[in-house]
Parts: sequence; structure tokens; C-alpha cells
Amino acid sequence: MAIISSDPLVNSSDISVLIDDKEPVAVTGMRYMHGVNSARSIEFSVNTIDDSLKCRIGAKVSVLVGRVPPNVRTMTNTTNHYGYGYTNYYHFQGIIRQVSPTPNGATINAYDYISLLTTSEIVNYKDEDVLGKDLYTLIADAANIEQINTTNLVGGIGITATKDMGLTGLQTRKTFIDLCIDNSKSIATDSSKYFDSINPIYWQYAIRTDNVFDLYKLDPDNIHNQSVLEVSLNSNNAYELRPSVNTQRLVNSLTVENAAIKFHFTYNDNSSISQYGVSSNLVSTRETKREKIETSAFEIVSRFSKPTINYELDISNDNMYCLGEYVKVTSNIIGEQKLPIQKIVTDFDRGITTLTLGEKELSSQELIKLIK
Repeated sequence: MAIISSDPLVNSSDISVLIDDKEPVAVTGMRYMHGVNSARSIEFSVNTIDDSLKCRIGAKVSVLVGRVPPNVRTMTNTTNHYGYGYTNYYHFQGIIRQVSPTPNGATINAYDYISLLTTSEIVNYKDEDVLGKDLYTLIADAANIEQINTTNLVGGIGITATKDMGLTGLQTRKTFIDLCIDNSKSIATDSSKYFDSINPIYWQYAIRTDNVFDLYKLDPDNIHNQSVLEVSLNSNNAYELRPSVNTQRLVNSLTVENAAIKFHFTYNDNSSISQYGVSSNLVSTRETKREKIETSAFEIVSRFSKPTINYELDISNDNMYCLGEYVKVTSNIIGEQKLPIQKIVTDFDRGITTLTLGEKELSSQELIKLIK
């Protein structure tokens, strides 16, 4: 659920920043940026030479949002975590990666510890260490470095690593994690949870607070999803709602081919074609049963025959939400939708958070591979 603070976070006195767990600095103009499967970044300014000298490249940055001063009890791993229950999605740990000097200070850019997975030493992932293991376990092991808290990573995706996933070899930890994520997609068909025949389920990861690595499932078509926020084009709980409609993934004419048996089948959605024009695609399959191929073509076109709609939503940063939570959007374009949060940008000076809403649509080729 969203956590609602009692004071506007636009006030810089609500933000405490500590360098290397010991040097407090006074900051202005702080901005958070966070997308799925990537490091969260922060940008802030310091307005004295002394503070700018503390913010060296490679230094640790700890950020606590709320009226709790940074000290050993609030910023480090002790038995007393006073302050961590308040505005916790804004808590941040990371590393300074860029310093841009100004006449009176500097502008600082820092990234959370997923950035260390990106630049990690090259690891040789061998068949005997990877194959047959659940992808969840492999991701948790790859993310388990000293700076990242992985203690909550207990569970499973239900998909085990196979040779044809291409997971083994020399690569960074993040490259390996991303390959596991790419192979963690599945299809759900439970009629008690979904309206459509094809319903992709996929996994994402992020450090959503402090240094805690989260691996979470997105099931965007599930009718039982609970929303943390409800908005519409004229609602008073949002500054602005900006829809974006595109046809990049629209497919209303699909040909499925099995070259081995010299068979192909084309399904057209004539209603969609007359409304949006022809948008065709060719996919390959190993399926040999004609009935299965024809059904798959129909189900895929049924899913892709309409444009994709995403939203950007501006709200007050008094209310905090995290990646993967669902927002219910009502518009005159498509009616009601529950869409996951895929990107968050928070500007503390303006007091505004921008949420990017939308699901990760799989391609026709990805779907045809997943259909059993």
C-alpha cells in the first residue's frame, strides 16, 4: 500500500543525506528516477564547497526522507531502525557516480547498488551451477553481493533453467540476471482470474527501498489485482493524466508457419483491419497440430488487434508508490484499466511525482513460444 506522510516532502528539511555513513550534507533540488530492472538514481545539489568536497566519486550515499536526522541508529544496520517505517520507499543507498562542480558547490548523481551488478567482475556461469535450478534462485544468488540485502528473496518462479535459455558463459551479474528475467515469462489461462485466453505473467526486479533487492511478479490481466490508487482524466487526486496511444505492437493479420512440415496458417481480424489498416506479422512454431496452430493464431491476434495505451500521471509526492503496484485508470479512450507502475520520477523541489503506467506487452513470437 501507499504510505502517506504527514508533511509535504517538497520541503528540503524533510531530506537527510549522509556521505560514507558519517558526513551529513545539506542538499537542494533532489530528484529520484526509477525504472524496472535497473538501478534507481538520484540527483541533488550541494551549495557549499565543503559539502561538495565530501561528495567524492565512489562515496556511499544514504538518504532518509522524513523528519528523522541521520545517525548510526537510523542509517546503519543495527537493532534500532527508528525512522525506517516512515516514507520508506524514498530511503536510498547507493554510490556517487558523477560530480559536476558549480561555482558554489556541485550537482551529484548517485545510483543504487544494482549499478554494482552492472559493473561486476565477469563471472563464469557453468552448466553444473545453473541448469535445473529455479530462475528465482539463480537471480537471488547473482544479486547476493555485500552491499545488497537479499534476505527477502525466498520463493520460486516455477521455471527451471535449461540449456536452450543460453544462461551460461562469461558475463556480468546483471547480464545473467537479465537473461533469467527474459526467460521467466509464462502464460496463464485460468478462466476464474482472466477474461482473455492468453495472459502473460512476467517478473521484474528493483531495489525499491534502501538496499533491499526485490524480485516480484507482474500479472497485469488478473481481475483480482488490487489498485493502490484510482484516477481519471478529471479526478482531483492527480495534477495531470496523459494518455499515450500507439500501434507499434498492433497485429491484426498473423501468419504462423511450421517450415519443417511446410505448413502455414493466416488469421485476419477484419474488424481491426478496417479500423486501423493492415498490420501483419509472421511467426514460426514447432507445433505440428493444425488445430493448435489455428487456435494460437486466433488467440494472439485477439490480444494484439487493438492499440497499446500507456499513461503518465502527475501526483503530489506526499503519497508514495512503488514499482509493480497497480493504478486503476478510467478514461474515455478505453474505459477502466488496472496498470502496473513501470517508472517513477520524483521531483522534491516541485513536490511532484510522475508515474508511468503500462504493461510489458510480449511480442507475437514470444507468445507463440509460450503457448503450450
